[in-house]
Amino acid sequence: MKINNHRLSGWLFAVKLIAVCSVFPLSQAHAATVSGGALILNLNRDALIAGVDQDLYPDTPSSGFQICCRPSLYLEEFYDASAAAKTFVELRDANTPDLYDLVSDEIPATGLQFSVNGPGAITNPGGRQNRNTTFQFEPGNLFGTASGSIGLGGVMRFRVDVNPPNNRVHLGDMTLEYDPTKEAATPGRSGWVITNHIGFDAGGFELFDVTTALVGDNLTVNGNLGFGWGFDHLGASAARLRDTRIGTFSFQTTVVSGELPAAVPVPTAVWLFASGLVGLFLNSRSIRRVA
Repeated sequence: MKINNHRLSGWLFAVKLIAVCSVFPLSQAHAATVSGGALILNLNRDALIAGVDQDLYPDTPSSGFQICCRPSLYLEEFYDASAAAKTFVELRDANTPDLYDLVSDEIPATGLQFSVNGPGAITNPGGRQNRNTTFQFEPGNLFGTASGSIGLGGVMRFRVDVNPPNNRVHLGDMTLEYDPTKEAATPGRSGWVITNHIGFDAGGFELFDVTTALVGDNLTVNGNLGFGWGFDHLGASAARLRDTRIGTFSFQTTVVSGELPAAVPVPTAVWLFASGLVGLFLNSRSIRRVA
């Protein structure tokens, strides 16, 4: 007796088709994101002043002009994440004695803490551009897969040595991002950057001499601060192009599991088609040819 081999080949085809359909929907890319923690900035007052080319008022008082001796740029006010509900105008005008206030109103520019925003949508008051966290990466390949940005809550208000009312400058509603094209572009430069969003989008700080550590679920990034291109309108472009360091920063956050968009699942119609083919082969090959 001889059994027709077409029946066996039909079975094999059907089994292969089911195997392919079974494997396809299991393909899925997993990623991680971050939650909580903060960025802490420590600005070097002297380096910041030296890098900004603004010095309108005299450096010594006179009988006709008592206001003097102000640095080119200094930190006048800092708002942490708890001020997220304040409008831009409130941040600009709050706690401002007068437009010609003295250097005695300067506050320390160290230990400035910007909390990491969550992933949920943020409703901003007038003039604010606080951003949610959209950062994702594959834990085994942080630098090769990093995308999105880490939202940071907090705003700095600087006083500039120019005529009012343009002598107040804000830097805040920032994001921490990784741009691989900047990595090692100049000696010590990293791919990490801090971007300003309040008022207008601009480079806040370039980050140098950075060490990045991912240990367990703890991500830390530490290094030195440099001027971003957003300071160019204050005359800091020369210092920026020299990669002048103007302070230090430290960043700490917790890594949490996340999931990138899954591969498109196999539609139900494909499964029905596959099962139909199996039935078709079973029926069409049920007649044996005996020799």
